[in-house]
Amino acid sequence: MTLSQPAAKQPAAKLSQTAKAMVDLGPLAVFMVAYFGGARLAPLLGSLIDRPLAVTAGDEMYIAVGAFLPAFFIAFAYSVWRERRVAPMLLVTGVIVGVLGSLTLFLHDKTFFFMKPTIVYGLFSIGLFGGVAAGRNLLKLLFDGALKLPEPVWRTLTVRYAVAFLVLAATNEFAWRWLTRACDFSISTTCPGEAIWVNLKIFGFALALLIFSAAQTPLIARHVDGPDLDDKTGGEHPGRGD
Repeated sequence: MTLSQPAAKQPAAKLSQTAKAMVDLGPLAVFMVAYFGGARLAPLLGSLIDRPLAVTAGDEMYIAVGAFLPAFFIAFAYSVWRERRVAPMLLVTGVIVGVLGSLTLFLHDKTFFFMKPTIVYGLFSIGLFGGVAAGRNLLKLLFDGALKLPEPVWRTLTVRYAVAFLVLAATNEFAWRWLTRACDFSISTTCPGEAIWVNLKIFGFALALLIFSAAQTPLIARHVDGPDLDDKTGGEHPGRGD
């Protein structure tokens, strides 16, 4: 009598680069189109359903958030279905987006969505700093197996990203409060600084993170696919001289 060997565990499926870009950027593109083009698109949509539709000045944010939420959760569901798991960063972002986006719509208060980048970046920063303090490498989890680096390099990158996220959180909090300082949303939903903040959120923070990540390329290139060492093995510590 022979015992059958247990079936080998199938590796988790990975999204293609195109699919990952659609999951990451698709909902943001929907938000941008709805915010900046909603006033033009509403009459066209109204003509298709034979009902008059229009976007009132000052309500662009609510229209955009209302379009963004289902787009985000469709992307989230596709990612979970395709990879048969929940990506950690997508899960954290999804919870925050769902809560703050819903509060924005139900309470008709834009403050919640203005604060979303502050909370997302702030939680990432706190989590990364906390991981370092606890001896756990949370950045490796967020990169989701995309890189193989020695542990000292991961720690250096973790601290750098934690600082970067903290700076972005502080920048957003200052920016939205400064740009809307002359606006009283209890009187009018129209605010000239709002569109500037939307551009900062969509393009400014993304560009800042892209530049920051590109600046880490020399460190990563020197150590990528290196042994998974920690300080006790005597490996080179990347924090010195990088």
